[in-house]
Amino acid sequence: MKKVVILGAGSGGTLLANLLAHEFRREIEDGAVGVQLVGEGDDHVFQPGNLDVAFRGSDPASVVRRESSLLKKGVLQVTEGAAKVDLEQRVVTTRGGSKIPYDHVVFATGAVADPGLMPGLREGSLNFHEGPAEAARIWAALQGFEGGTAVVAITRVPHKCPPSPNEAAFMLDEFFRRRGTRGSVKIKFVTPYPRPYPAEQVSDVIQPLFEKRGIELVPFFAADHVDAKAKKIYSMEGESVDYDLLIAVPPHRGAEVVRASGIGDEEGWIPVDSRTMKVRDHPEAYAIGDATSIPISKSGVVAHLQAEAVAGSLALELRGGREVFEYNGRINCPMETGLRRALFVSGTYDSAPRRERPTLLRYAMKREFASIYWSTIQGGWSWLMDAYFGETSEPHELPA
Repeated sequence: MKKVVILGAGSGGTLLANLLAHEFRREIEDGAVGVQLVGEGDDHVFQPGNLDVAFRGSDPASVVRRESSLLKKGVLQVTEGAAKVDLEQRVVTTRGGSKIPYDHVVFATGAVADPGLMPGLREGSLNFHEGPAEAARIWAALQGFEGGTAVVAITRVPHKCPPSPNEAAFMLDEFFRRRGTRGSVKIKFVTPYPRPYPAEQVSDVIQPLFEKRGIELVPFFAADHVDAKAKKIYSMEGESVDYDLLIAVPPHRGAEVVRASGIGDEEGWIPVDSRTMKVRDHPEAYAIGDATSIPISKSGVVAHLQAEAVAGSLALELRGGREVFEYNGRINCPMETGLRRALFVSGTYDSAPRRERPTLLRYAMKREFASIYWSTIQGGWSWLMDAYFGETSEPHELPA
């Protein structure tokens, strides 16, 4: 039996497992191929929904489903998590001590939001990156917030979903406007970047909107620590920003299994070929999505498109082919700008994101995607995804 083991049951890992289960359904039935998905527990969170939990009061349970209900027949699910991977011996050790040998392994282990990496941040801030339960604390805090300074801060980069901090600022503005208390609330956006968004073309659209909505930009702020008692966030240069409510994007790191296995860099990001998604020096190993060190958006769409490319590569390799699919760097991240408007941050390795006017149609498209997410990671709506994104990967022969 040829066995593929996928580590991580988020968007990329779940989709990849389902694509392989469909592609090799006969081989799986015959015992010639095995597809094993190693995740943490049986909860699957639609992570973009955390914003709705935090700023619109959505039920945290509405963004969670059982992972087992999302997997196709033929995928063997393990819920105890991976503790270590031996890339030389091709063995995964689970947290329970089980040994899982493999022929190919795919790291879809994601990124971990960890407020504990910055002194005072856990005690002094709230966030929506850790999950729906933490996001619900923001909604609870907003109910009793009548006035003062609300700060949205990016503490370090990289982090999941680059547009999400901007969305948080716009959604805060919308929340207070609808409540009728916007005049008594000062909103500040604190970032280590020189502008509201990393890509200049997108920032050219966002900055005028910030000015129009009265959202104060605090650029070049490299956060160092938070004083929860004094309600101040300090930079590495000793500057400070006062707050009454701090919603912070925590520092992110790679998954513990990556760090424990000595595979990634100091922060746990896995070095890969940016087009084949193969782990460097290990042709039988791939990494996709937030787990990689590729300097592009850590987002569900990227994980989805990379999963499709790797599924194509594995289909060829397991059948003895000499080709792999190469991912072209396509990103397509929706960004709400408040008041029922949105834009999309879209580009590739070879084309920078373009300037795009926020529209009601793009807002509707973002909301609609949330409703079909669950079926997309089961492999549904592939025709729509292909039509919308166009060609995002193509086969290339491996060097001899």
